[in-house]
Amino acid sequence: MLFKWATSDNSTTCGKVYIFPAGKEILEYSIPSLGLTGIINGNQIVITSESIVTISSYVANFKTNGVSVSVNDVPQTSGVSSNDYNSPLKYVVTGTDGSTNEYTVQMVAPRVLGSGSLRLWFKADQLTLNDGDPVTSWSDVSGYGNHISQPTINIWPIYRKNQVNGYPAVAFRSALTSQMELPSGGVGLYVSDSGSFFFVKRLVSIGSAITLIRLCYTLGREIGISNVLGEYAVCRNATTCVSPSSIPLPMLQFISIGTVQTLTSNVREYRYGKFAGQSALDGTYSYAGGSNMDRVLLGNGNLDADIAELLYFNTNLSETDVEKVFFYLNTKYKLSP
Repeated sequence: MLFKWATSDNSTTCGKVYIFPAGKEILEYSIPSLGLTGIINGNQIVITSESIVTISSYVANFKTNGVSVSVNDVPQTSGVSSNDYNSPLKYVVTGTDGSTNEYTVQMVAPRVLGSGSLRLWFKADQLTLNDGDPVTSWSDVSGYGNHISQPTINIWPIYRKNQVNGYPAVAFRSALTSQMELPSGGVGLYVSDSGSFFFVKRLVSIGSAITLIRLCYTLGREIGISNVLGEYAVCRNATTCVSPSSIPLPMLQFISIGTVQTLTSNVREYRYGKFAGQSALDGTYSYAGGSNMDRVLLGNGNLDADIAELLYFNTNLSETDVEKVFFYLNTKYKLSP
């Protein structure tokens, strides 16, 4: 344990008085009424729900080693105090020496974001598999039932435990031509040319014609990786692609990354929640003429990457909602630039 000392007497402690740091941490955090436990990463706490579609006020249970806790100068009592979770909360914990420590607590319910536009949500930690098991199906938890699967033996991706901050990932390998799909019947995947994608992923190697995800058969929305520099690319399948940041993806490193496309006006790229670049678009990025717009393809057999989580919204998220998505992903997976 870290400590400091001061020479202040001639006691049996060799003239030293050991002064231990005052406790001022939040050790546990939950909202019992929703059955949710907060994820604590440093001074960030995220509460996430797969199911709720509205956010309101809730009573939190928390455990602290401080002497008092407040939110906006209002004293807080575990199991009693209620707060509105529509905006981030600033919790201030005061230690025995009067010093303070501030936490940002935020509830992120992806089904609420973008006016309820979440249509795909795949989480590796939602799978109940053993390390090394093939992933034959992956349930969509967006509420729209856009589940993906792979019936063909030997091209299944592989489930791997403890890949990023203790969470698992699904490993797609070109040697296995790994891919998963929903051949048809996808619900709500296309509304307009706007759309927002977010990933927690690790690129393993760069091959040819790499597809992360495609929501069509041809001439539709696709997210890929350029096979020359390994840049994150937004594409109209079989026609054209653009790399908003033109920054190569890091190899063998989990990152949180995403893009927000606004109609055929522009597309913005974010890494770890920070703006990374923007590209202007034109009418060639209209997906209205795509075929099989109710199809989902994750990987295309050339993908060498590990995917821990993926979210897709069929609209362009606001900057506020983008920040919430990354707050959730970065806190959960302990990611930073």
